[in-house]
Amino acid sequence: MRKILIPVLLLLAIAAKAQPPRPSPTPNDTLQAIRVVGDGIVLLSIYAPKATSVTVLGDFLKEYKPLALSKADNGVWSVTITDLLPDVYTYDFTVDGIKTFDPKNPQYKEGENGLSNIFELTGTEADYCAVKNVPHGKVETVWFASAVMGNTCRMHVYTPPGYEKMKGNLPTLYLQHGGGDNDAAWTTAGKANFILDNLLAEGKITPMVIVMPMGHPSPGFHMEPGIDADPYYKQLFTDIMPYIESHYKVSVKRNDKAFAGLSMGGIQALNIALFAPEKFGYVLPLSTGYFPAQLKSLEDKYSAVLKNPAINTLQLFWIAMGGEKDIAYQNGLNVNALFDKYGIKYTTNTYAAAHTFITWRHNLYEFAPLLFKK
Repeated sequence: MRKILIPVLLLLAIAAKAQPPRPSPTPNDTLQAIRVVGDGIVLLSIYAPKATSVTVLGDFLKEYKPLALSKADNGVWSVTITDLLPDVYTYDFTVDGIKTFDPKNPQYKEGENGLSNIFELTGTEADYCAVKNVPHGKVETVWFASAVMGNTCRMHVYTPPGYEKMKGNLPTLYLQHGGGDNDAAWTTAGKANFILDNLLAEGKITPMVIVMPMGHPSPGFHMEPGIDADPYYKQLFTDIMPYIESHYKVSVKRNDKAFAGLSMGGIQALNIALFAPEKFGYVLPLSTGYFPAQLKSLEDKYSAVLKNPAINTLQLFWIAMGGEKDIAYQNGLNVNALFDKYGIKYTTNTYAAAHTFITWRHNLYEFAPLLFKK
């Protein structure tokens, strides 16, 4: 018995010595990155004991410029944000000049060039996008072969609760993100699936499939008028829409299809309304507008397009802005003036929260009930 026991004890001792030493306790072990400390008051914190400067940017700021955090003796940097309405907010820390993901907060928005954190402030005003005890749809991450791009691409697809048992084909909303974001943005920061779940539970919308593709399959931003220079449009029409129509129970009728996009995706929406109005029954550009040079090019080169009567056969051409603080506000006014000149019919909407997902979530909440009315 002793001959067996001694080697076992030796092995245990050796194993104990082989384990790496446990790090010393730090304030980061129990740190709460997000703390609600009052009505509309949130404390943001990050542990960075060796840092000399920490700032934060977020869509909760009244002016979009870095806000400095203060350092405590224990190495925790903090700042108090006040006057917040219940909603969902994104933020980014910068530590000594380097954008730093908040490691204590698992909620995030995925972008083309990295991640941003998210926090939610609950309350009545945020009820529209809250996770409630209602039937929930599914969000699928879909990989597909793109003949246009010659590679494998990704999109996200939402199907409503009970989709598998539904009879008949559903309408489809193609929902596009903005520049710098990607196909995950509308279900992270955008909360699109929860907004639709809640609207469905309230009986305010028609059940629909939502397709959220990657908006810039090739590098760079295409903000010019037209659908030839940007491969996105060819990919949408050649790869994405046929894939959806062959893999999901969706209608192929024009008036059962809608296209909405924000910022860069809003330019894509404008281009579709003008250059391919036969593809969709509903087009909804959000927080967007051609820049002056592109707007001049549109009128100089494509005046015949602006006179296309098919544009005015759209069931709904709904142009929304984020108020005067929206960075695209003036461009949007300029586009509307050009449309007025050429007799193009459209409806406007404003949710004055600037160029941010706060605006775009509320846009979705407002326009979804307008879609696919019989």
